[in-house]
Amino acid sequence: MGKVIPDRDTLKAARVRLGMNQEQIAKAAGLSRAAIADFERGDTVPHQSTIEALQTALEARGIVFTNGNLPGFHFDKSKVVIPT
Repeated sequence: MGKVIPDRDTLKAARVRLGMNQEQIAKAAGLSRAAIADFERGDTVPHQSTIEALQTALEARGIVFTNGNLPGFHFDKSKVVIPT
């Protein structure tokens, strides 16, 4: 099984779960806050690199994306590399 690629709603929910605002996740992912806002509203279709940057930033803070019967995510404190 390959790497799980989360959708827009899952990425946003993971950000919210961590208590991060758009500015914080933008900085963590090396993106602009406007890019995050547009993406989360569904106004743009992001490049794959944008999704990967968001996913990497969230995973470094303990988010584990899941697939299969229960697509989504969970928080795993043992996976935290960069605290929020």
